[in-house]
Amino acid sequence: MVAGSPIDEVYNELLEMVKELSDATISMYERTLETLHSLDTERALRIIKSDAEIDAMEEELIEFATVQIVRQQPVATDLRKILMIIRLAREYERIADYTENIAEYIILIKENESLDHYEKNVDKFSEMIEIVIAMLKLVIEGLIEEDKSKIKEAANMDNRVDTLYHQVMESLIQHIRIVDGKVFGTAHAILINKHIERAGDHVTNIAEEMLYALKGRRYNLG
Repeated sequence: MVAGSPIDEVYNELLEMVKELSDATISMYERTLETLHSLDTERALRIIKSDAEIDAMEEELIEFATVQIVRQQPVATDLRKILMIIRLAREYERIADYTENIAEYIILIKENESLDHYEKNVDKFSEMIEIVIAMLKLVIEGLIEEDKSKIKEAANMDNRVDTLYHQVMESLIQHIRIVDGKVFGTAHAILINKHIERAGDHVTNIAEEMLYALKGRRYNLG
C-alpha cells in the first residue's frame, strides 16, 4: 500500500479495531484462567455477559470494513488484507465464545459438586489456556509488525495444546470406565478440554489467514 493513501488509512484503522478485539479476547481468557481454579460462579457469570461485548466489536468491525470495500474499491493486495481482517474478526469472536461455554460448564460443575476428576486435570486446563493466551498475544504482534516468524511461532505452539488435550482426554475417558456411572463432572471436563483445544485451532486459522494476506499464498499450519 502507498503510505498515506486513503486505503492505507482504512487498513490501519482496521488493524486498530482487530487489535482491540484481540485484547478483549485475551482478557476473557485471562479471566477464565482465574475462574478455572477459583470456581467462582459470579466471575463465571461476568465472563458469560462479556461475550456480548465481543460480538458487538466483531459486528462493528465487519460493518466498517464492508462499507470501506464499497467506497474505496480496493484491489489485489489491498483487498486481500481487508478481507483477512474480516475473517480474523470472525475467528476472534468464535475463540471468545469458548470462554462463555467454559464458564457455563464451570458453573454446572460447581453447582453439582462434581469436582473430583475436574480438580485432577485443572492444572493441565490452565496450562492449555496459558498457551492459548501466549498464542493470541504473539500472533497479533506478528500481524502488527508484519513479522511472519512470530505468526508461524504462534501456530506451532498449538502442538503443545494438542498434546495436553489428548493427555487429559485419555485420563477423563479412563475415569469414566472405572466409576459407577457418576460422570457428570467428568463429562463437562471433557467439554472444557475440547473447547480449549478448539481455541488453539482457531488461533492457527488466524495465523494462516495472516500469512496468506501478507505473502499471497496459502499455508497449512495445522
